[in-house]
Amino acid sequence: MDNFSKNIKSMFDSICGRYDFMNHLLSGGLDIYWRKNIVKYSLLNYAKIFSDCDAGKRLKIADIASGTGDVIKEVISFINKNGGLIKNKQIDIFCADFSLPMVKIAKRKLDEIILHKKGRIRINYVICDAQNSCFKDSSIDMVFIAFGIRNFSNIDKFLSGELKRIMNKRRSMAAILEFNNIFNYRIFAFFQIYYNYFIALLAKIFSKNITAYKYLVDSIKRLASDEEILKMFTDSGFKIFNYGKIFPFIVTRYIAIINNS
Repeated sequence: MDNFSKNIKSMFDSICGRYDFMNHLLSGGLDIYWRKNIVKYSLLNYAKIFSDCDAGKRLKIADIASGTGDVIKEVISFINKNGGLIKNKQIDIFCADFSLPMVKIAKRKLDEIILHKKGRIRINYVICDAQNSCFKDSSIDMVFIAFGIRNFSNIDKFLSGELKRIMNKRRSMAAILEFNNIFNYRIFAFFQIYYNYFIALLAKIFSKNITAYKYLVDSIKRLASDEEILKMFTDSGFKIFNYGKIFPFIVTRYIAIINNS
């Protein structure tokens, strides 16, 4: 783990107790909708593209840079409501993050959801750095990353290296949800003001770690443009299957498969 990642890990360790509350507060609850959106689109697309692949095998889903497990919560909810969508496969879900305090919160949250359900979903909890993970080569069928790639020291290297390494080369999909860098567009002037001033104010009132939320804004400002990230995907050997900005158009959904054509 490089020094950049170590600093990010330390920051997330320090804010884990207020993490969910602050996410919902700062986004006005929209973060819940954004996660539902990418889970819905990715699972529907996966079922459409890979419906006949390895029907008898367990489906392996990894949510890396998982934080407190809210994406997995939406995955479980969607699968339970749409049971036949992925041919009633048995499912292994990996909740992976480099912050042990975050994963502990995720475990408490997710264990409550599946405690009384003897269903087909099994959750595994993994402590590892997303940029140098412990997953085996070509072992994961679906990878989710929600609001995580801007915290990676080298997005391009991650896409072409680690992400591609762990994805099943025959039938896999990556679903990435991230803020887009709005600071070069006047049309987003309101959100620029909100990011630059109100996030700091809300963090000062409701959080003990103002520095962490200053980092949030700075990480968005440093983030590559959508066009640059799309090019990183294609240059790394991926095919973008579904791309779009999600209301109010300050976050972006990238759903990609390995281009084997």
